[in-house]
Amino acid sequence: MSALRLAGALAVLLLSACGKGGEAAPASAGDWPAFDQASAKPAPKAALPKACALVTAEQAEALLQQPVTLMSDEPENCIWTSSGHPTQITMLMVNLVQNEDEAMAQTVFNGLTGLQGNLSSMANAQLGQPNKKSGQELEEIGDEAWMSGSNMDLIATKQIVARKGAVIFNLNITGMSKSNKLEGFDARLVALAQSAVPQL
Repeated sequence: MSALRLAGALAVLLLSACGKGGEAAPASAGDWPAFDQASAKPAPKAALPKACALVTAEQAEALLQQPVTLMSDEPENCIWTSSGHPTQITMLMVNLVQNEDEAMAQTVFNGLTGLQGNLSSMANAQLGQPNKKSGQELEEIGDEAWMSGSNMDLIATKQIVARKGAVIFNLNITGMSKSNKLEGFDARLVALAQSAVPQL
């Protein structure tokens, strides 16, 4: 076999080894994506339970010690209204807020706990009644929690604001009844928050 034919045969063999039909040779290991360099996607946030699942009709009735009817049932908002005394209506509101992150939730929590009693303040201002506010920090409810009340005479408000991670839980009782003067009311309200917040 001549040198020219030998060179041609070797060229054919080399082309066959590199892949037939002009296929490109596999990329070198340096071109492969490294697993440790892959961008980590944030884990999706777990869906919040419905507000009315956190505080049911039975729980609302036990708290207010009178029958209730459902006024609003939205994923993040639930309102129960008392139906035992038509002239003394009390609203029990449950509100959930999913924040972008824990830092934002802390900011929202601080804002809410600094503005306790505003709903009753506006109502009392219209009626020329004084507004009183009080509050206390609660332990063992989420990451932080605050209970406050305002004006226990005419338009009364009592609420618990709690934060668990990036979620804010607000349990608010507002109305013209004496519901929040019932014996053991505060203890029942705290117990209700203690049962609801861990579900977030």
